[in-house]
Amino acid sequence: MYEDTLSIVVGAAILVALLLLMYLAHWRHRFRVRRSLVLGLLEEYFQGEVPVDRLSKRTREIAGHYFMRDAALYPLVIIAFQHTVDEKLADRPHSNEDETKLLGLLATLKKELGLPDRYQIEGWRAGRE
Repeated sequence: MYEDTLSIVVGAAILVALLLLMYLAHWRHRFRVRRSLVLGLLEEYFQGEVPVDRLSKRTREIAGHYFMRDAALYPLVIIAFQHTVDEKLADRPHSNEDETKLLGLLATLKKELGLPDRYQIEGWRAGRE
């Protein structure tokens, strides 16, 4: 009887561990897909293909409110911005107007999404510790 109970408990523990691993793998996959979709949308925005209001709405639809408040959104914005700067300004001559336009897009996006500047994020983190 003791051996039957032990095998049931061990089997249940293995089943729970397996289900937990499956859930975590599914969650990680969904996070990667959402991150990829948002990054693509941000790159389209910096290319001038998507207006900021549509970007904001679409980002909320794709990622949800948790992702919008998470610290993962700010790096995605910076990655998309840097990719666009590298693509548009790095290898060819550009004017101050080109730089101003891209910086204006970044400022508008940060205001629309409620993203703070980096120093504000670091100050907030330092204040919480």
